[in-house]
Amino acid sequence: MLKLFPGVYFRAEGVFHLSDISVTAGPISCLAGAIDSIADKGFGDQVFIQACEPALRRLISKKGFLPNTARQPSEKGYARHLLYSDTKGRYCVAAMVWTPGQGTPIHDHDGSWGMIGMVQGRLEVVNFHSDGKKLDVGEVRLRKEAPHAPRAGSEDCVCGCADIHAVKNRFSETAISIHIYARDIKKCLVFEEIPGGKNRYMAKNKMMAYSRDSSI
Repeated sequence: MLKLFPGVYFRAEGVFHLSDISVTAGPISCLAGAIDSIADKGFGDQVFIQACEPALRRLISKKGFLPNTARQPSEKGYARHLLYSDTKGRYCVAAMVWTPGQGTPIHDHDGSWGMIGMVQGRLEVVNFHSDGKKLDVGEVRLRKEAPHAPRAGSEDCVCGCADIHAVKNRFSETAISIHIYARDIKKCLVFEEIPGGKNRYMAKNKMMAYSRDSSI
C-alpha cells in the first residue's frame, strides 16, 4: 500500500541548481514513457503520483540504471541531478544524493505532489499539514506528523509526498533517491518555526532554477 507524505527538494542556501546530466539510458526512458501515459489521462496531482508508483518501483529494482554522474554528492548541500524533463511541463524526474547529515528545510511543492524512490540507503521524511487554506508568505500554522524512513531494498522503498515536508539523511550511509515531481515546479515556500509558538511557522518564498535543461 502506497504511503502518502507531503514533499520538495531544496537546497538550504536558497535556489535549487540541478547538475547537467543528459540521460539516454533505457530504464529512464521507459519510466518517462510510463509517466507519459499516466499524464495523458489528465489525473490530478495526488492520483497522478499514486499511479506512478508501479513504474518507479520497476525502475529502482533494476541494477546500474543510474549513470555515475547522477550518483555524485555535493559538499554544499545534497546534490540534485536532473534525469528527465517533460517537454509539456507535466512532470520531471531527478536523482538526489544525500551524504550523512544533509537535508532540506521544511518546504512545500507550490501545491504539487511528489514521489520518492530509494536507490541506496534511507532517508527520514517528516510531513506537515496546514489547515487547508492556500499558503502564502507570513505566519502559518502547521501540524507535524511522525517521521517515516523509506529504505532501499525494502517494501517501503517508495513513498508518495504531498505538499509540505522536510527530508534528511540521519543515517551513516550516503543515500540516493529518485524523485518524481507532478509538474515542473518554479517556486516554493520555506517554513521556519517561530520560537515559543506551538505549531507556528514563518513562510518565505524561494525560487527554484535548473542549471540547464538536460531532459531527453
